Amino acid sequence: MRAFAIDDFGATGSVHDLPDPEPAEGQVRVRVEAASVNPADLGMLGGAYKDFMEHHFPLVPGLDLAGVVDVIGPGVEGLAVGDAVFGVHGKRSVGQGTFGELAIASAGTLAKRPPEIDPAFGTALSLAGVSALEMMDAAAPGAGDAVLVVGASGGIGSVALQLLAIAGATSIAVTRTVNHDYARSLGANETIDYETQDIVTSVRLAHPDGIAAIFHLAGDKDEIAPLIDLVRPGGHVVSMLRGADTDALGQRGLHGLNIGTQPTTLKLERLAVDVAEGRLRRPEVTTFDLAGAGQALAEIAGRHVRGKLVVLP
Repeated sequence: MRAFAIDDFGATGSVHDLPDPEPAEGQVRVRVEAASVNPADLGMLGGAYKDFMEHHFPLVPGLDLAGVVDVIGPGVEGLAVGDAVFGVHGKRSVGQGTFGELAIASAGTLAKRPPEIDPAFGTALSLAGVSALEMMDAAAPGAGDAVLVVGASGGIGSVALQLLAIAGATSIAVTRTVNHDYARSLGANETIDYETQDIVTSVRLAHPDGIAAIFHLAGDKDEIAPLIDLVRPGGHVVSMLRGADTDALGQRGLHGLNIGTQPTTLKLERLAVDVAEGRLRRPEVTTFDLAGAGQALAEIAGRHVRGKLVVLP
């Protein structure tokens, strides 16, 4: 098979010819139609996980995918050859990823893909969508609750804004002005440009009684710290970037959670139902061929991606 890979940490990636992989117990092989690019891929390529995860070289990055099952491993139930699926590979190792024509995935981290979800949408919805869903489950915002979404126009934010709208919450999208129309198209009720506006002042003017939650998707811990005073007692600070000091937040009467996304078939199916019933739509997607995967990785390293970047093997 053809796959985008590197031969050593920090090396420039290129398209390699690699042996076709075979599934083990509980796994399936997927003929990949689309694989999305995530910030975690940069860590894989740079060796960020080398001290605590098994690695395989040539190292193929990629966590999520959409495609068609073409081989079923032992012990797999509920999936069959020819099923259209989406999800993540679910392996506890680095280097046998999804940036290739074929990928091995755990059956428990895949779901069947309904016709309303095309391959690019499926991979965009996998890791990012489950991350957004887990943030929603953690904060449980209800009708009228105001939620500040920091980094609202990226992959996770593009789903989180829609899930907040489904819940009837009031979403405040923090993103550059160039992305404000996009954020509003996904359900954002209010927008703040972090480059030209003071976030704390803007939120306090609009919500003097405080907000229900912060979804932390961009910026470091120090940048988020001043925003915590905006959260009313009993509210939530939910971070994808380990920006929630849970002990300190607890002392202030707030709930803090750092999300380590755990995709499962059930969570993916919940997202698929929202799509099939017309509540959740495709975020903006920019596509690259396999040879352009390096360019996609360079763009995500710039930290200003709108929607999702997707590789089409």
